[in-house]
Amino acid sequence: VVDRLNDLLARLHAAFQRERRFTGDVAHELRTPLAGLRSKLELALSRDRDASSYRKIADDCLQINSQMQHMVENLLHLARADAGQLEVRREPVALHEFVRECWRPLEEKARVRGFKVHWSLNAVGSVETDRDQLQLVIRNVLDNAISYADDKSPITISTWVENGAPRLAVRNTGSLTGDQIPRVFDRFWRGDPSTREPQDAHCGLGLPLSKAVMERLG
Repeated sequence: VVDRLNDLLARLHAAFQRERRFTGDVAHELRTPLAGLRSKLELALSRDRDASSYRKIADDCLQINSQMQHMVENLLHLARADAGQLEVRREPVALHEFVRECWRPLEEKARVRGFKVHWSLNAVGSVETDRDQLQLVIRNVLDNAISYADDKSPITISTWVENGAPRLAVRNTGSLTGDQIPRVFDRFWRGDPSTREPQDAHCGLGLPLSKAVMERLG
């Protein structure tokens, strides 16, 4: 009985510690964009400006707001996944065609950075899954491949069948070290800041969210 109680208390302590770290991470991540918004608005109010200057400040504020909204939506999605509240609506999805569909909104971003995209999409049939949630996962992974690879480097996107199951792989020339790889699914964790884009909208939630959704989808 004592051993069982000690084990329960240890698990409760670990859960409280994770919750405390998570709350601190959220506060830290929100503090930066909120400070950015405040500085932009203070700049706008510091003196009279012409219309183009006000428009530039408004555009900057809108971009910061969009990044904050994206982070909050990911947090809500993660919370629902953790609570097992993600509703799964299954339908047939042709994976090799669906990957192309998920890539289209990212094509321009990849073109600007000069990536050489190699496609190896073999027909793998349909998978029974939630189309919207799978789209969230694949776009997160593709966006990461673009955001954290060296400019003008190759990105390979493949689908194939292995042991009767469809497989999807996205490969790029990442800059993670061996000891960093186990941390890529930690919430709010990001690699070396020098490898990020100047206007990086990522906050370290994309891959943890993708993992949680895939586990929910089975």
